[in-house]
Order: sequence, then structure tokens, then C-alpha cells
Amino acid sequence: MMNRQDVNARIEEYRRIRPDAGSDGPSLAEAALFVEEVFGLTLTDDEIIPDNLGSIDALEQFVLGKLGTTR
Repeated sequence: MMNRQDVNARIEEYRRIRPDAGSDGPSLAEAALFVEEVFGLTLTDDEIIPDNLGSIDALEQFVLGKLGTTR
């Protein structure tokens, strides 16, 4: 199971690759694909929303919550 540090590292890598993430840059679909591929999660249509994937901070909190990672 991934810990918070693992999640942070992978999301930071995504942010470096996609510096426009969380702005008007990559689509929610692209962010969803990143989450599904990197973290092995399956997202529902109801989860692919700006509140979950619209910024780096939101993305990190969403992934941590889905993984049940608290530390």
C-alpha cells in the first residue's frame, strides 16, 4: 500500500510534467487517467469533477482519500 510520501512523490512528478495542471490546462479526463494508471484506482463519472481533480491539492487529497492513506 502506498503511503502519503509515495502519493506526494508521484503527484509532484505529475505536476512537473504538467505544470499547467489545476489551471485551464489538462482536462479532468487526463487527470483521471493519471490517477487510474499511476495509483491503480477506478474512478466513477461522479468522481471526475473539479472538486476532486481540478487542482494539484485537490488531486492529492482525493487520491489519499481513495487509498485510505492517512500518514
